[in-house]
Amino acid sequence: MEVHLFIDRTRTRLQAEHSTILALGLGTALFVVLAGAVMVLPPAAQIAMVIGAVGVVAFFLRPADLLLTFFLGRVLLDLMWWIPGRVGSLNLMELFTGGVSTLAGILVALELRKHARHPCLPAIVPYVVVLAFGGLRNLELRSAAEIMVRYFSPILILLLMTSLMDTRARRRRVVLSLAAVSAIPIVVSLYFLASGQMSSYVLAGYARLKGGYQNLHSHALMMLCIAAMGLFHLHRAWLTRNQRGLLLFGAYVLGAFVCLYFTYVRTAQLALVTCAAVYLLVTKRTRLLVAGGVVGLALVLGSETIQDRFKDLVLFFFPDDSVLARRKLGSGRMTIWTAAVSEYFRSPIGDIIFGLGIGKHWLLTRGAFNPYAIAAGGYVDPHSDYLTMTFQVGPIATLSYMAMQLQAVRAGIWVSRRSPDPLLRGWGAFTVGIIAGATVANMVSNAFINRVTVAWVLWGSAGVTFAEYLRLIDDGVIESSGAMGYARAAVRFIRPRSLPR
Repeated sequence: MEVHLFIDRTRTRLQAEHSTILALGLGTALFVVLAGAVMVLPPAAQIAMVIGAVGVVAFFLRPADLLLTFFLGRVLLDLMWWIPGRVGSLNLMELFTGGVSTLAGILVALELRKHARHPCLPAIVPYVVVLAFGGLRNLELRSAAEIMVRYFSPILILLLMTSLMDTRARRRRVVLSLAAVSAIPIVVSLYFLASGQMSSYVLAGYARLKGGYQNLHSHALMMLCIAAMGLFHLHRAWLTRNQRGLLLFGAYVLGAFVCLYFTYVRTAQLALVTCAAVYLLVTKRTRLLVAGGVVGLALVLGSETIQDRFKDLVLFFFPDDSVLARRKLGSGRMTIWTAAVSEYFRSPIGDIIFGLGIGKHWLLTRGAFNPYAIAAGGYVDPHSDYLTMTFQVGPIATLSYMAMQLQAVRAGIWVSRRSPDPLLRGWGAFTVGIIAGATVANMVSNAFINRVTVAWVLWGSAGVTFAEYLRLIDDGVIESSGAMGYARAAVRFIRPRSLPR
């Protein structure tokens, strides 16, 4: 016992010394760079570099605190798209995401052994290799780097959230602070709604609410995540009979619902319904699920707007050429998918296996019908994150990504059954729900893979659940399973009574 204690203390001391040496080395290098920058850069750039230098050193000295700060900052960054200022061709959001991704990548590489037992690692390895190969096949460095950061950075956030949120207090802080910070986008969007923004923005015959966001779909997907988190906390308040919490999160959810509804973005609305339904299934709240289904059916039957927005689902099975041709269903998705997939399978075998290369998915979609094709100059989005990834880097990366989602579902089910912390136990169920909602959105839209902020929220949330899952393994509450883990988890989920108590 004394030997093990000595080894642990020695390891802790060496890790602390390693971090100190690393911070001193980085500080010295940054000081040299800043000293030279003073001579050639304008004052604003110098101030930005000083802030960045302080952030870099602080990140390696207190990585858990700075990771949470960067994570929450990304939630708000999309609201700041209007701030001027660029460094070269990079705007504020690209600088932030690229800088944090670089720091996160360095930290993951330096502490790779910490991530060796992460359940997603067997899927992350082929994912990274195939993405790197796809990036090398695009000679346009700017576009390739931008897409690579979108694909890589959420996985880095996942790994660091799992390793750095190593106590239940830290995990609880992530859950609660994320909900608190997410109230800001609700308030901003409600302000724009009250100020009449919808009267100035019309798309597909509907006046839309963009809120404080530059992009309508980014707004809708963010409201989806926020509404889902609000429902989770509202359910927690209801279970604990917390009257103040019921009022607070009731208003929170109502505000997020209103903002999401007035975007009229079907993908986000459908994903929210999926998320809520799966969450209630995992938590065994069948009465609430049935009641929610009845309320939802009543809303659909009583609202011509909802019926009009989702009539494509009916017309897909019963097309009426006098109303809407099948090829135009879902903003032309049917023709885009069928034409692009056919073109993809006519490619050389190497392109079928490894994709056409990062950023080249538009080569398969430019000939398909799309009402925005002319405005997009031929750069037509496939309207499916899974297809976009497959066209660029092949099915290996897409299947690896989906395997990570399955691992998150598996970990979420275990945590929802076994965590001694009620908040984190509920968060495990929430993770299963948001993964299900993201899967629906990824299938039919440019969603949780190609949009950085919601991707960070998704995988950051999953990282908290994975951290709790690994803690349960360390405590002997659950056993680590191998390749049969998916099947065992599915059987135990279907027959929960067979789980050990």
